[in-house]
Amino acid sequence: MGDNRIITLLTDFGWGDGYIGAMKGVILTINPRCLIIDVAHEISPHDVIRAAMVLGHTYHYFPQRTIHVAVVDPGVGGQRKPLVLETEHYLFVGPDNGVFDLVLKREKGIRAYELAEKRFFLPQVSHTFHGRDVFAPAAAHLSLGTSPGEMGPTVNHDDLITLNIPIPSMEAETLQGEVIYIDHFGNLITNISQEVLREFTVDEMVAIEIGGEMIKGLKSSYTDAAEGEIIALWGSGGFLEISLKERNLHRERGWMKGERVRIRRWR
Repeated sequence: MGDNRIITLLTDFGWGDGYIGAMKGVILTINPRCLIIDVAHEISPHDVIRAAMVLGHTYHYFPQRTIHVAVVDPGVGGQRKPLVLETEHYLFVGPDNGVFDLVLKREKGIRAYELAEKRFFLPQVSHTFHGRDVFAPAAAHLSLGTSPGEMGPTVNHDDLITLNIPIPSMEAETLQGEVIYIDHFGNLITNISQEVLREFTVDEMVAIEIGGEMIKGLKSSYTDAAEGEIIALWGSGGFLEISLKERNLHRERGWMKGERVRIRRWR
């Protein structure tokens, strides 16, 4: 195996404190030939759901054999297990706290291992920075060809943590969902997928209510809307998004995660 593998990093560390740089330094010390790609580092602190969504929307666009490191870890130093997940085409490294929720739901034949072999850690492991001391060196060793099975014992797939992301419900003539995260532009991403809406109605002639305002129909793109218009459209991850054309909807309306979204058929 070559040692020029791709390692991606997804964290909630931000850019101001050197945490990402420390992780990269650890990786490159172990494998100077690997390529490190930043996926996202401005995940809201401790927002595991948003991290899981971002990872789920991006991981499959990378070449096969990419190693994805996801560290949004409010339970660092606690009882949650550090993991390596092996799928047909990718490896994933991070905490067992739900950050791999969409990976677990989409990938088949996943093999999971607990990161337990300390020879793949840094010599001194902080209780507060497993990204640097556990996950980064483990990913670097994997990039050199270490087998995931060497990292520690097998973990039963059914024992892995998944997220309790709210599921849309259908009541009478209404499909009810909610906002599950807010992106950098202030767009509101809901838990309503295209598949769920197709179960509710055969077309997209719907009226969408949020925060006391009504949106009629879905736009195919932002260019179909006027500046300042509230619109609904399908985001790149396949979920319904509510947006304010060329403005920040979250900031202007104050709508937050958990905001209710109701959809009715519109004729």
